[in-house]
Amino acid sequence: MTIYQFMSKFPTEESAISHFYQIRYNGILTCPHCGSTNKVYRCHNRLKVCCCKNCDNMFSPFKDTIFEKSTTDLRKWFLAIHLLLNARKGFSALQLQRELGVTYKTAWRMLHQIRAAMKNEDDRKAFSGIVEIDETYVGGKPRKSPPKLYDPATYDESVKLITGRGTRKTPVVGIKERVSDHVHVEVMLPDTKGKKLTGKQLLAIIEKVCIEGTTVISDDFSGYRILDKPDFTKILDGLESTPRFGHHTVCHSRRKWSAGPGIHTNGIESFWALLKRGYHGTYHSMSVKYMQRYIDEFCFRQNTRKLPSLEVFDLLLKHCVLKKSS
Repeated sequence: MTIYQFMSKFPTEESAISHFYQIRYNGILTCPHCGSTNKVYRCHNRLKVCCCKNCDNMFSPFKDTIFEKSTTDLRKWFLAIHLLLNARKGFSALQLQRELGVTYKTAWRMLHQIRAAMKNEDDRKAFSGIVEIDETYVGGKPRKSPPKLYDPATYDESVKLITGRGTRKTPVVGIKERVSDHVHVEVMLPDTKGKKLTGKQLLAIIEKVCIEGTTVISDDFSGYRILDKPDFTKILDGLESTPRFGHHTVCHSRRKWSAGPGIHTNGIESFWALLKRGYHGTYHSMSVKYMQRYIDEFCFRQNTRKLPSLEVFDLLLKHCVLKKSS
């Protein structure tokens, strides 16, 4: 969707609110108190409030959404969504502040709320066929002097600052399905023993998003050797005698990028390249606390890049309705 199409589709605040009503209720207003669809009307003097004549209650269709308790115009929210979706390498809060004319605090909150809506839990057990898995490390470049973000009391100057595996950066693991080009990426926090990345953590991610029988292609990191081992508890029960996942390895340590026709991890590596360009060129820094949200943003754009832009915009609006925790 171009900026001209956006302005034509949402010329006023009322048009933006009406579009969200259409997305959330499919054109039929429903009272959350009594569940009635009859005699439910929009208030003419309050655009964001509806009333139900069956139970004599008033309600806001923006409750349980990322727009709840926000005094910012919905049209500005929609423009922020449009800008973030069109920015292939991300959109900073400072840039959004300049574009919308809001405060930095408002722009920062808007972007993080939109990123929270981009998180997709529907890819659990959805990957099959051939998938590529790889890990990367997100953070600043290593410096000779101790960075300010490290505690001087615990910083050990004798520890060599290196890149890649063994660095103090945050490890991130990603899986990409070959057929759909969909990706699933998670930030990996240290386990109970303080290890940053273990085979059990890698296996847990694969089991969460891949069905059994999926062929996994990885590099020669020792943590992936767990894929070649069957589940011994199931062997004792007579339920399993072979590994649950097929596994092919590409020996990157010997500078080999392919182990045969179709045996490579170039797909997920391309996603890392885009993520790193967003990190260094747009955001410059991602705290561990919010890193998963930034990564969910890049995943959402990757997983919806083959869909029409208007369809992606409406899909994200549906995700803006937050799921209630059971």
